[in-house]
Amino acid sequence: MHDKLKLGIIGCGAVVQKNYLQALSFYHDVILAYVNDLNLSAAQRVAEKTSSKVASLSTIKDECDIVVIATPPASHAPLIEDLITNVHTVICEKPFVGTKADAERLSQLALEHGNRLFVAHFRRCFPSVRLARSLVESGILGQVVHVSAFEGGRFSWEAESGYVYKDPYGGVLFDTGSHTIDMLLYSACLDTGMLEVSATVERDQPEPSHDVEAKLKLYREGREISGDIKLSRSTATANKIRVDCENGFVELPVGMVNYVRIGKQDGKSVIVRARESFDNVMDCFAIQFRKMFYPDEERTFAAEKFVNLTALLEAVSKARS
Repeated sequence: MHDKLKLGIIGCGAVVQKNYLQALSFYHDVILAYVNDLNLSAAQRVAEKTSSKVASLSTIKDECDIVVIATPPASHAPLIEDLITNVHTVICEKPFVGTKADAERLSQLALEHGNRLFVAHFRRCFPSVRLARSLVESGILGQVVHVSAFEGGRFSWEAESGYVYKDPYGGVLFDTGSHTIDMLLYSACLDTGMLEVSATVERDQPEPSHDVEAKLKLYREGREISGDIKLSRSTATANKIRVDCENGFVELPVGMVNYVRIGKQDGKSVIVRARESFDNVMDCFAIQFRKMFYPDEERTFAAEKFVNLTALLEAVSKARS
């Protein structure tokens, strides 16, 4: 019988209380030992629910095999830099970090210390996303020529820290948008390899902005791929991902489904269903942990596979109209 792995959580806000605790309950060989939050009452609530202990950052760093960082985004980079030198597995809640340089540096730092750094983007486990990726990866649609992502609606997530209105990485671009754009890049097989990004943008205010519309130019291996993004916390959008290729397109909703629409550019299309299906989003949230806790040949959530996402988010956040 293997010893149980000790897990620590830094940041005990809404995402931990609503999602992490439920997803972690699937893994009986991983025990939540310690929690930490600047808001002591939030840490105590989580500790009471889980029979864990409120502890200092140094205790978590020294005692835990796995550490989850679920703090406001601007704090991610310094926390990762401190933890990754000593902790075998560090899981960072999205958005990863704010700059491509930090994403590359921290990924390399994990490698140098022989530790593992992951980024929590559970939508990569959606059956539709995995199916779309397999279709693009197969080459039957030809090379990608255009990508688009739309997600918007009334914002109702209650973040205890209020970071979504204060943190420069808390607006719709880095918050909801990091999920949406990651779905797009992952579906289009653009999450790895060198990707350069330029963008023009319209936004309602400087970051953290809550309505963003961008035109993209992505450069990869000498090819240019155009793109469109629209994200909003107030206005409903098409709420879909679309990857246009030379021979056709694949389209999917931003929500969890087990199908995609595949078609030709003349408009003819069919629905293709994935073999796998899940009851609810929490299943996908839990599955991502399986790919972090145990060996995963694809390294689906390895930090280096989010450098392109970070580069795109950074480019859009700094772009002008």
